[in-house]
Amino acid sequence: MAHECEDCGESFETLTRLRLHDCEDTTTPTPSDAAEPLTDDRNATVPELDDRLDRVAAGEVDAIFGAVATFESELSTALDEDEGGATYRDLFWAYYEPISDGIDEATRSRGWTLLEELLGAYDPTIDEPIPLATPAIANAVGRTVIRTRLTDGVEAIPAGALDYLAAVAVEAGEGDDVAREETHAYGWGIGHPDHAVVSRLHDRASADVFWVNAVLEHAFYADQHAAVDVLERLVRDESIDGTFSRPMRDDMPYRRFLLDCVYGLQADDHWPTTPRYWDWDEAFDHAFELDETVERRIRNLVAETGFDTDLPDDWELRDLGV
Repeated sequence: MAHECEDCGESFETLTRLRLHDCEDTTTPTPSDAAEPLTDDRNATVPELDDRLDRVAAGEVDAIFGAVATFESELSTALDEDEGGATYRDLFWAYYEPISDGIDEATRSRGWTLLEELLGAYDPTIDEPIPLATPAIANAVGRTVIRTRLTDGVEAIPAGALDYLAAVAVEAGEGDDVAREETHAYGWGIGHPDHAVVSRLHDRASADVFWVNAVLEHAFYADQHAAVDVLERLVRDESIDGTFSRPMRDDMPYRRFLLDCVYGLQADDHWPTTPRYWDWDEAFDHAFELDETVERRIRNLVAETGFDTDLPDDWELRDLGV
């Protein structure tokens, strides 16, 4: 499918070439052109972006390419012009949800190939820092991974979706917390035949234990038996010997912290909160009940590793929360 520049009319075979071409006729709108002022209360409006999102909602799904490009461009302009960051934050939070919803809607209409084109155009491994639109794109990828797993099984998840989430998690910089959080749905790929989720989690445990912990939480909802296998492997692995400091308390070993991932498994009021703006548990009426054998394995693991010394005698999984 060819992609045409709406400004100069030139046609490109791939979205990547369209995004990177030098268009002399393009006049990039700036946040100051918006119909309403960009203020602290997140009322940012960009008419061109609103129009393209409206077109997506009306069924013109190809408009999502222009919407994401405009979102990226507007964020870049705001970042360059606003040293304090208020304009950037205003714009980002005003359109984060609509862009995520639009990408997801277009993907459900057109299929994985559409989303795959976006991933190629906004590849997090090409430039540093990662593209500014990454959080919204990763949000839609996370929704696709979860939806596919719940409707068609783990084998149907495109391996490219898991590759992308893993790449964002690695390439995201210190200030890219939102983008990194949107990759937690990577855990739903556990057991995939063509993507080694478990090996990647093991490789990342020492470098980014907070990410691994959050991914494992998702993994339990996808396949609790496979997830507890991974948890046992990681917590028993003494080569994962990092610690992090806590105010007024002893340092916490990474291996102990990983047990935090089971904190909410016996609670009806606690579900992973990513991907943002999408309650997957409600969308699929997803019921979760912790298997007794899995709970027993978690309890045995805690006792075996000696991480029960600071727990009450009648401890519950919630007591493993950090």
